[in-house]
Amino acid sequence: MKSLLVHTPQLCHNKDTGEFSSNINFCAMGLYSLAKEIEKEGIESEIIHLGIEKYLNPKFLLSEYINEQKIKFVAFSLHWHPQSYDVIEMAKIVKEKCPQTFITLGGFTASYFAQEIMENYPFIDSIIKGEGEIPIRELTKKIANNDENLSTVPNLFWRKNREIVHNSNTFVATDEDLNSFTFFDIKKMKNFNSYAKIPFHLEYNKKNQLNNQPMSSQGICLGRGCTGNCTWCGGGHYATQKVTGRNFISYRNPDEIIKEIKMLKSECKIENFRFAFDPHPKNRACLMTLLEKIEKEFEGNLTTMFTLNGLPDKNFLEAYSKAFSKNSVISISPEFYDEKLRKKHKTFYYSNSELEEILEYMDKLEIHSELYFSTLPITTDQDNKDSDRYGKLLQRKYKCVEKYYLIPITYEPAAPWTINPEKFGINFVPKKFAEYRMNTTNVAQSFENPVFLATKEL
Repeated sequence: MKSLLVHTPQLCHNKDTGEFSSNINFCAMGLYSLAKEIEKEGIESEIIHLGIEKYLNPKFLLSEYINEQKIKFVAFSLHWHPQSYDVIEMAKIVKEKCPQTFITLGGFTASYFAQEIMENYPFIDSIIKGEGEIPIRELTKKIANNDENLSTVPNLFWRKNREIVHNSNTFVATDEDLNSFTFFDIKKMKNFNSYAKIPFHLEYNKKNQLNNQPMSSQGICLGRGCTGNCTWCGGGHYATQKVTGRNFISYRNPDEIIKEIKMLKSECKIENFRFAFDPHPKNRACLMTLLEKIEKEFEGNLTTMFTLNGLPDKNFLEAYSKAFSKNSVISISPEFYDEKLRKKHKTFYYSNSELEEILEYMDKLEIHSELYFSTLPITTDQDNKDSDRYGKLLQRKYKCVEKYYLIPITYEPAAPWTINPEKFGINFVPKKFAEYRMNTTNVAQSFENPVFLATKEL
């Protein structure tokens, strides 16, 4: 049996120019580990990025590919909610044109809305709610053996005699589990060399977007979980516990992380890496161990963008400066100029004076940084102007601040203020999945839209 894991970007259509483009072009990090777990059952697995396939061949049809390859199992990744419309459209088309194919969904958004999705979209056969490596391995084994009793598959919503069943057994990956997973394999993704060059925003009518670009940076899984509950965040401790059942932090072994980085450098020629794991800013012992081992292995020649949840302290910065190259960047998110807003909405609070003390030390160590400020639905124009002015001030004042950003934040599924708006004084009615789905660009038939198919070959 052959199985397929599909990343579906958010497809956009400019009706004035007739041009198509896509956002959400980076795959969820877990797709590779899912594909490798399926492989352990002797089942062939492949990852497809619909945007890449469509850019390389405008006539590509997922449904045709599934039939040609005799694929029996398709898993759509629905991690970020802007994907919602396109994932549902593509799942519907696949079921219509490939009725014998078993379709499952996974990812944070699919997990959070699992019951509603199963109730309203009968062409979806199951949803893996939460972490998926062991569940998808068990599920594909069942499908390969034509076993219709899915009651033993962890984390699964499925259909039994037209009834929706949610299995009670739960899988949440431990440290040992994470160290047994393979988080990257170039051979698993169709046309990986093109994916490695994909821009944040892909325009299908423009040439050479995947040909002349350098290899993009690659995200590295350091662990799972968070101890924070920032009001707007759909991936904090409370949200993760609600969606996946995770109530603890799991760390990968530093030796496994270094092994993966070395493979990416040698086999894929990737030189820039993204780290975004800082679950406990007051206790970074595990991260410090990782930095020490990276320094020993790469001798300060590894380049990374390291996103931190909290403010780095001087010990962390000293270890960072030894571990990584001078081209590396630390991403820090003060969120607001107003300290009262920061204290109310951000779990890992620090004052402006504490921030500036650290930026001054980063100047001394010659560590580059990027700062991220936020506009929220509840912040005033004056709040946003103050944050913008403060970002400009910090960029002028400290050499280490290469860039600052002022980014709008929306109501994410599973975020604390989305679930309990009254607690935060917000006049907001929690959205259903259908509302998130219809709040995107809505290109009918998505990547099999007839107008899109008529786009001339590049």
